[in-house]
Amino acid sequence: MTTTNHAITGAFIATLIKQPFLAIPLAFLSHFVCDALPHFDVKFKFGTKGMYQYLVADSSVALLVAAFLLWQGVEKPVFLAICGFAAMSPDLFWLYYGVRGKLGKYELYGPIARIHHKIQWSATKWGIIPELIWGGLLVTLILKLQ
Repeated sequence: MTTTNHAITGAFIATLIKQPFLAIPLAFLSHFVCDALPHFDVKFKFGTKGMYQYLVADSSVALLVAAFLLWQGVEKPVFLAICGFAAMSPDLFWLYYGVRGKLGKYELYGPIARIHHKIQWSATKWGIIPELIWGGLLVTLILKLQ
């Protein structure tokens, strides 16, 4: 799933669950649930120009969504941001494996990374369609539930 939608999912969890000690771990766990759904991926080779362009674009969209939510006057924006970061943070493991030259070498993954890799059964370029629906729905719900 895109960084943007992981962050939106975390913000949605923060909107529903007001207790940080519950919402933050649930936001983190939501990452794995979201990655088990059909989602977008084009499988860039680590360290390529295309990978960096994609990361900049995805991060820019996430920041635009955050700015939109701020403009709409969401409650507790810092809490929403913390849960958004918690929800997207498991993907930082891929950065670790990429820098270490272990990305794509499944046998060298730790147990969490193995699970993380296995659950992504349907990550394709066509996954952008459910991602757009997911993100739009959750942003709408965040604004309605505030």
